[in-house]
Amino acid sequence: MLFVVQITLLVVVVKHIVCQTCLSNESKEDFDKSRKALTDVQENIGKVLIKLENDNKKTLDMFKKSLNTMGQKIKKLDTDFKVLGKDFRKTKWNKYNGHCYYYSSESVDWFMAERKCREIGGYNVKIDDKEENSNIAANKANSNNFYWIGLVDLKEGEWRWTYDQSKAVYTIWYSGYGAKGTASNCVLLHRSRTDWVDYNCLSSSQYICESNFCF
Repeated sequence: MLFVVQITLLVVVVKHIVCQTCLSNESKEDFDKSRKALTDVQENIGKVLIKLENDNKKTLDMFKKSLNTMGQKIKKLDTDFKVLGKDFRKTKWNKYNGHCYYYSSESVDWFMAERKCREIGGYNVKIDDKEENSNIAANKANSNNFYWIGLVDLKEGEWRWTYDQSKAVYTIWYSGYGAKGTASNCVLLHRSRTDWVDYNCLSSSQYICESNFCF
């Protein structure tokens, strides 16, 4: 901005000199050329300033738009969490060690159990250790029924949790189970015990969902 002021003053001085001083034709021509050159520089500086102002306005508008979009996404996320919280309270999840567990009252095949767990914000339960397994077994709503859990061996003998595809480190098989062959790829929690049986995935049974979030 200081540069623009200096150029402007120089143009004024040149005009003053031309008006007040008696110059030869050659000198006057040189002064006229210099004055025109300075005027052109001044005009170009003005154009550059206008362009910078326009570019800054565009950048500011884009920034405002991005902030507005981000605000809308945060608002939607907040609404989704509120809805999820209501669903959790409505479906009566049980808390244990920072996780929540839901025991179904309906009987479905393993694939439908997995789908229904996802629909209510969870996944078919993953059991990591003896303590978790004992707690889950103790809280079954109906001790006379089997419950699907999220363990499968789609590759025979390689038991993995569907939640994160990790290999099972902890297992507790009922006597004679755990290697029943390709017709028994999904796992049930025993109805009256704490151990597991591998069974046909298309059979109907109740199921247990787990969520990493508790409300």
